Amino acid sequence: MFQDPLARERIANWADFAAATVATMRREIARRPHDHRLEALMAELRASDGDVARWWDDHAVRDYGPVAKRVHHPAAGPLSFDIEIVCAPHEPDQRLVVYTTEPGSPTARALTTLRGR
Repeated sequence: MFQDPLARERIANWADFAAATVATMRREIARRPHDHRLEALMAELRASDGDVARWWDDHAVRDYGPVAKRVHHPAAGPLSFDIEIVCAPHEPDQRLVVYTTEPGSPTARALTTLRGR
């Protein structure tokens, strides 16, 4: 997300999506105070990306929850997804990430076309 230069181009609402990701990473770092690799990754991202540093410094914390993602697909054009992240109640590290789209929407039609390729 942060180290792939195409992410900023392809994710239409990149700033909103990325800010939510940083807030979620803050939550994960708090849950894992001895995870030095995760801390090092965040330090690297903060040092190399001014947006990440700014979002980190605002101290937002976000739990996994619904989020929208808008993608500029090179062949299919604009795609819109709603994302739900479901956590198992007794396995907090296990998550199911579900991308959905409205039936009959331009995105649903584009996915049908892409699937047929």
